[in-house]
Amino acid sequence: MASGQGRRFGSNKLLAPLPGGCMMEYSLACVPRDKFDRLLVVTRHPEVEQLAKKQGLPVLLHNLEARNEIIRLALQSMQGVDGCMFLPGDQPLCQPDSLRRLADAFAQEPNCIHRLAWGDQGQSPVLFPAHLFDQLCCLPPKKGGGVVILNNPHLVRLTQAQWEWELWDVDTPQALERLAQLPAAAKPAQGPQPF
Repeated sequence: MASGQGRRFGSNKLLAPLPGGCMMEYSLACVPRDKFDRLLVVTRHPEVEQLAKKQGLPVLLHNLEARNEIIRLALQSMQGVDGCMFLPGDQPLCQPDSLRRLADAFAQEPNCIHRLAWGDQGQSPVLFPAHLFDQLCCLPPKKGGGVVILNNPHLVRLTQAQWEWELWDVDTPQALERLAQLPAAAKPAQGPQPF
């Protein structure tokens, strides 16, 4: 999902520079393609569309405002899948190994909601099973998948992230600065890699 408007950031945060690329390039690079049959970048930003297309990824460009409408549109484009992972474009430090473990956990329990977590705090990204798509398509106005998670707590499973900072999202310039202040040992060895 790369459809935020960047109001708190003050500009298109997905294009914010990081060493070796922009935030969205990092987010696209973290997805282990060997674990997902279909990928779809959902965005309202033509610049993000171009970044995704350069990496050979399909894009759903839209002009919707409400999160519930964007989720419904995305799911309508993902018919015939067992589940769908929602990966925000503003979590640039997610690691492929953590997402592989999340996908593996889903394969073991495909009827459950799988969340990447640090400790007992489940966060995004989230993998929803197909049997919950109807609920996701009927979300209240301007609400997201958290509603479905709250309505189905018995289905939630947590997969531990390798590092706490993988779950940090960047909603403000201060949050971007927080990433820059990570010690070198905590940062990925290299920036986004071409697919």
